[in-house]
Amino acid sequence: MAGALVLGACGEEQSEEEAMVEAISASILQDETFAGYGIAEEEADCVAESTVTGLGVGRMSELGFGGDTPSEEEIDLTELDDDEVEVLARSMDDCIDDVDDVLVDTVAASILEEPQATFPIDEAQARCVAEAVIGEIPSARLITIGVQGERSGSTVSDLRPAEIDVFADAYTACIDVRTILLDGIRASGTADSVIECLDDNISDDDIDTIFTAGLAGEDAAATAQRILSPAVDACTDR
Repeated sequence: MAGALVLGACGEEQSEEEAMVEAISASILQDETFAGYGIAEEEADCVAESTVTGLGVGRMSELGFGGDTPSEEEIDLTELDDDEVEVLARSMDDCIDDVDDVLVDTVAASILEEPQATFPIDEAQARCVAEAVIGEIPSARLITIGVQGERSGSTVSDLRPAEIDVFADAYTACIDVRTILLDGIRASGTADSVIECLDDNISDDDIDTIFTAGLAGEDAAATAQRILSPAVDACTDR
């Protein structure tokens, strides 16, 4: 989701709350994140009303929403704290019928922008991961992760342990991580016979552990060395 809401012009005779609702609704309809998804005005109004109710008029005023707000002024969503982000996320989840379609594209784009260096990924694979993740993590939570990621600069850093497992499972289901890993070892000059032996001795759980370490921000290389050392020793001592 784009990191700013663009405020629309407000009518002179509106109450402050009505002006805020109109501004948020207009910003959703203009937001490039939602372009092409056919977000209905009623859905945008619903998100706006729910957000203003959840955050309160006073807080929305602090964020710059109101009758006197200049048209097209931007409000940085990263000014919201975690609880406020969750209010906005729940509003979008409750009000936008096709929010999952939006999330597939935004999650896939996020994956492509922040790839795992050791495991390259293409657009089709990124969409596969996104679709798998959306099937396991609630939409409101994914929206929250996205906004928090804009604030921290890294989506991965805002994942909970169980969510890291979901992403890891999705990656390993959509990408041939085993082949990528073995090809990397082969590229270092390791003989094909050793590669075949490693393939037989490295379990799927080993692969998952290595990949999860990378997603969790741990030293994936050190984890790989620790996990793979027994198999490497067994295959090179033959």
